[in-house]
Formats: sequence, C-alpha cells, structure tokens
Amino acid sequence: MPISPAPAVLRAGDLLEHLARHPSDAFSVSELARVVGAPRATCDSILQALAEHDLVVRRAGDLRYELGAGCVAIGDAARAANSVLRAAAIETEHLARTMQCAAAVTVRVGDEARVAETFDFGPPFGLRAPVGEAIPLVPPFGAVFVAWNDDDREAWLARAEHRRPRWRRALDAVRARGYSLSVATPRRPEFASILETLAARPDAPEARRARDELIGELQHTEYLATDIEESATIRLTQMSAPIFDGNGRVAAAIMLLGPEYDLTTAELHALGEHVVRAAERATTTAGGTSHGQRTAHQ
Repeated sequence: MPISPAPAVLRAGDLLEHLARHPSDAFSVSELARVVGAPRATCDSILQALAEHDLVVRRAGDLRYELGAGCVAIGDAARAANSVLRAAAIETEHLARTMQCAAAVTVRVGDEARVAETFDFGPPFGLRAPVGEAIPLVPPFGAVFVAWNDDDREAWLARAEHRRPRWRRALDAVRARGYSLSVATPRRPEFASILETLAARPDAPEARRARDELIGELQHTEYLATDIEESATIRLTQMSAPIFDGNGRVAAAIMLLGPEYDLTTAELHALGEHVVRAAERATTTAGGTSHGQRTAHQ
C-alpha cells in the first residue's frame, strides 16, 4: 500500500511557504488557518510545534506569527548541501566582479523563475535583481529553464497566448547560443519596479495585475531575442546561461544584467561567452551533465 504524506506535515509546509512569501509580514492564527484551510485549533497546534524549533516565532505584542531564526539555519544548510547553488554562487560572483556588473543566481520554483542570490559590482544606477524577485515561466520569460528539454519546451509554449512559432524559434536560438537574451524595452524601468514590489509583497494585487498586463504586452514584442543580425546593436536587459544537474536538467542559471549601453553583435557574443563559460564551469564543479548545451557549437 502506498504511504500518504502526513496532513500535519503538509500543512506545516504550507504555513512556512506562506510566511516565506511574506517575509515582512506577520499573521494571526485565524489568518493562517484560512490560508491552509485548516481548523484554527489544528493550525495553532502546528504553529506551536514549529515554534518549538524556532521555525516560526510568535510576537509578544500582538501574538502574530512570523518566520523564526531556525529557518535561517536550515536555509544556510540547504544552500551548503546543494552543490549546484554552491558552484553557481562562486562563478556568478567571479563573473560579476570581473565584468563589473550585477549578476544573479536564479532557480526554478514550480512555474516561476526566482532570484536566489545576487552579486553587485555594477554602476550605481545599473540594473538590479533583488533576492526573491520572481517571474512566471510564461513566454517570453524563463526560456533558459525550458529550452533544453522537450517536455519543458512544450509546456512553456502552451502558456503563450500569441506567436507560438516565434517563441519556438526563440528557444531554438537559445539552445544554439547557449544562453537566453532579453532586449531592453521602453517599459523596462516600470517592469523592474513592479517586480521589486512583488519580491517584497508577492500577493500585492495591483502589482500582480500590472505585471500580468505587461507580460501580455511583451508577448507581442521582440523582448526574447531570436537570431541576431551581424550589423545590429542591442541594448541588453539580461542574458542567462543554464547550470545542469547530474540528470542533465537545468537546476539553476547565471543571469548577467545590463550593461546600460548599446552593444554590437561582436560585443554581445563575447559577453555571452563569458556567461556561458561561467555556467559550464559551475555545471562541471557540481557534477552536472550539460549534454544539451550549445547544440550548434558542439
């Protein structure tokens, strides 16, 4: 007989996940019980058990719960145990320092791409991506996580409301280059501000609505680059290269942001080569298998 997950453990996970999505907020037992769909007494019991291990803490003033210091220790241990994230952090910091830019380690969490760690050696007013910033894996976003696996590609393409043949060509270009490439748009500052708001308050309704509207608009643009003409100049938003695990799946990505000036095609390819090499080194260090990477260059 298959063993089912313990309901209390599932609810404990739901509680911690909700608190993690709202790190600057605190919640009453009643509010959290509604979130996980549990009786108040059951939720209270689970929270007390989590508090015993400092995974949550109940504030003395208003008796509301927030994440506890025990989560920091678990998070640090999980990061230390994850060979991909360790290797990614080393290579991303080196890349950011060498290129004098901001760079980040991104990971896939469900149907989102999320910033896990950042390294900032860029100019004062350059592009930034705060830890916790997330974007749905919907065209044109998240191509670096889906381009290398047929099932992931088809699921991603199925989420496109428009121009699926165009996005399929874009994924082919990502595989050929070894990295995804996003082109700057006039609404980039607005979009960055929205994502920053959602990193701090993931359920902010107005920000989520504005983000989704912009995503819909960007599906009609050339935000995710396909083939690049040799005579073109491009203002870059970001480029990302994949880090593979031992099963050949994308476990993380190195994302370089900017720079804040136009690049020639030669400069773009040279910069992309730095990002790809960093990701390849991280894959090797972590014991990953990059059999799907840079199909056109192998």
